[in-house]
Amino acid sequence: MSRTLLKGLIQIVIIIFILSLANISIGKVTRDEETKFGYAMDRAIISCYTLLLDNTIIDKINKIGNRIAKVSNKPNIKYTFRVVNDSTINAYSVAGGFVYINTGLLNIIESEDELAAVLAHEIAHINEGHQIKFIQTEHKRVLVAKAVGILVYSIVHSSLETILRNRSAYYPFTDPLTLQGIQELAASLGEEVGNAVLIAMSNGYTKKMEFEADFLAIKYLIKAGYNPNAMINLFKKLMIIRDKLHITKENYISNLINAEPGLEARIKHIETLISNFDKIGR
Repeated sequence: MSRTLLKGLIQIVIIIFILSLANISIGKVTRDEETKFGYAMDRAIISCYTLLLDNTIIDKINKIGNRIAKVSNKPNIKYTFRVVNDSTINAYSVAGGFVYINTGLLNIIESEDELAAVLAHEIAHINEGHQIKFIQTEHKRVLVAKAVGILVYSIVHSSLETILRNRSAYYPFTDPLTLQGIQELAASLGEEVGNAVLIAMSNGYTKKMEFEADFLAIKYLIKAGYNPNAMINLFKKLMIIRDKLHITKENYISNLINAEPGLEARIKHIETLISNFDKIGR
């Protein structure tokens, strides 16, 4: 898979998504818009990866995934589960109900409960709209940073022109170079937000989002009749692999292993959730 190609395709999807939504920064994204975005992201992903077409494995994942989806906060979403032929130990999801599990992860999973734990976590991300929220946050951050940069440039440029030509200051955005800067701002928003989304898909979202997804995953596992301790077992296994291979965010792309706040903190959080589930989980 060409990561460069995937990055480019995701940037294009993000650009189209941002341009199509006038209210993206204030949170007004409809279910239909989210689904269309997820479909476009799925097209980008499957055009860059080879999917595993083993019906036995796919049927098993669909059965477990749909069982969890039925007890989730949004059971009416149409979920699509894909197995990606990639040796990287990872799983991820995109808006609209698309979940991806790498063959590298399947190779270390030892039970249905562990597989259910992975699927529950990704379904939780979808239920909470974490990818869309992440895009909105990044859109605001990049937009403000770049807009400030252009504004500062325009003021400085305008002041220099005033001093050198001894004329009164003019409205800064009439200058051709400044207008070019504004155009470049619009074009680069998709690129930078797209980069951030790809990194999040690879290395996890924010600490708060990962904790939220873990909390809901435990809730879904228990409601669906799976053992929630399987998530702890899987994370401990990932810790052993991480330490043995000296894995870091810089040398290995996996949100399962690298997501904030780290496997140790997430295990402690999950242990607390399970022990207090009767009080906080129902």
